[in-house]
Amino acid sequence: MAAPMYLSEALFTSEAIAQPNVSQTGSAIHIPASSGKHGKIGAGNIAFKLNKQQTEGHVGITESELPVGFLGAPPHYHKTFDEICRVTQGELTILVGKELYQVKAGDWHLRPRGIVHSFWNTGTEPAKFIELYAPGGHEAYMNALADLFKDNQRPQEGALDKLAQVYDIHFDWSRLKEIMDTHKVRL
Repeated sequence: MAAPMYLSEALFTSEAIAQPNVSQTGSAIHIPASSGKHGKIGAGNIAFKLNKQQTEGHVGITESELPVGFLGAPPHYHKTFDEICRVTQGELTILVGKELYQVKAGDWHLRPRGIVHSFWNTGTEPAKFIELYAPGGHEAYMNALADLFKDNQRPQEGALDKLAQVYDIHFDWSRLKEIMDTHKVRL
């Protein structure tokens, strides 16, 4: 029987995520509340919990916090995976296609592949939420994105589009201004 594995930041380095043949499966994994690689994406915080190498490719999981008045992601879609969100504190407004959903603490929401989606916090407190990416792999994009925001930096022009080409992100930049103006949110 394999010994239990404790999560370490080493599992979420760019090198570990980039090595698809590295198997971290077959052992129980305990993830203490404050463990995992932590980063920032824009004004939000993110903690990486499980990656596809640990789940035989089935799922990647992150935990995030988004301040009031901020957009979590520009409008975009994916061809190869779904995003599942569970809000644990506050609320998020989630756009899928042309439908808006108010997702409150305790609620779950599926953003299916192939449909433009975005989300933001216009509530009264920071929103905390868990994201599941199925199948796994999107956590590698989130990790690379967090690297662009290290030391309070902002991504260079074109950097998001370069990452998008690698990680199945298809931005719909034409909808960004309307969302920001209508819902009074910023990136």
